[in-house]
Amino acid sequence: MRTRSAALREPGNAQAATDGRGRAQGPRGWESGVVRDVPEYPEYLAAAVFAAGGLVHAVLAPHRFSTAVLFCLAVTSAGLGVSARSAQTHHTVATVLAVLALLGALALGLLLLVDAVLLVRRYGPQTPLLATGAAGCAVLAVLGLDAVLYAVGGEVAGGLMVAVNAAAGYLSLLFLVFTGYVIVRGRSSPPPGTTHVVVLGAGLDGDQPGPLLRRRLERALAVDAHDVPDTDPVTFVVSGGQGDDEVVSEADAMADYLRARGVSSDRIVREDHSVNTRQNLRFSGALMEHAGPGHRATVVTSGFHVYRTTLLARRAGVPVDVIGAPTSPAYWLSATLREFAAVLWLDRLPLVGLSLLLAVPVATAAFER
Repeated sequence: MRTRSAALREPGNAQAATDGRGRAQGPRGWESGVVRDVPEYPEYLAAAVFAAGGLVHAVLAPHRFSTAVLFCLAVTSAGLGVSARSAQTHHTVATVLAVLALLGALALGLLLLVDAVLLVRRYGPQTPLLATGAAGCAVLAVLGLDAVLYAVGGEVAGGLMVAVNAAAGYLSLLFLVFTGYVIVRGRSSPPPGTTHVVVLGAGLDGDQPGPLLRRRLERALAVDAHDVPDTDPVTFVVSGGQGDDEVVSEADAMADYLRARGVSSDRIVREDHSVNTRQNLRFSGALMEHAGPGHRATVVTSGFHVYRTTLLARRAGVPVDVIGAPTSPAYWLSATLREFAAVLWLDRLPLVGLSLLLAVPVATAAFER
């Protein structure tokens, strides 16, 4: 790799050395007697290190989201290098890319904000919906901050703009990758030989399953309909306790729904103590183990929830396959954003530690200005 090294001069030679770009380094090319030796393309070096880490992590722990984090760090680092050098040598290309990035951020911010407003008007001011609106406002606030920093000008404002845009771009890229995870995992098919179908609870409408939960139950019934002939029918494990605002437990509401759809009571097992996904999996797994060995379980949840459910099942040591039910398009973006935050929270300490490494290529790109 090429390096920028100050030229060594004989004592008494006052000719100024340059760094390869015509900028003077001083009469002797060193500071305090120490020769400077800095990589020419530090952002690309950081990108290579992150990518190598991502490849190793993909082999050792392919299901962890930290693999995606490392690759997103690599792409962001490389992007910092490309943007810094394009601004110097290909000003028109850099301007076009910047405009496209700004338009994309504006579209994302407005989409999140409009989606939140429509959902709040329909379902009321629920916390996940308000968080979606807050995310949209945050994206638009970054654009506003960019405009202020651009108007202020100067080296400090330019460095801050690099840092803010790098962080925003990194998080946006990470969310885009997570969206890909959600789409791919949400299209999983049930494996053959399923003996138990575990349906994870969701909100109720009075004493009846709400729209989200009805889709999960219909997906579970579809698994039963495609069961292999001449085999025992599947057993449904309905998992969900009673929330503070619910008149019955989610397990009871699901059991009633399945019976109304023709499923006999002896094929329904209720788990009505869980209050979150982790407990859904643990308590349902214990019920299936108690029923006897040799079972093969398929968990049914919403498509946006499949990836996190798979992660939690692995951590809980519950051997299950997870498939997804369709979600209303109007609710999908908000739900996916919430899952993104929940997955980041699962591995918050290592993910935050890895993400802080982005400061290295950001600092070098800022100094390049």
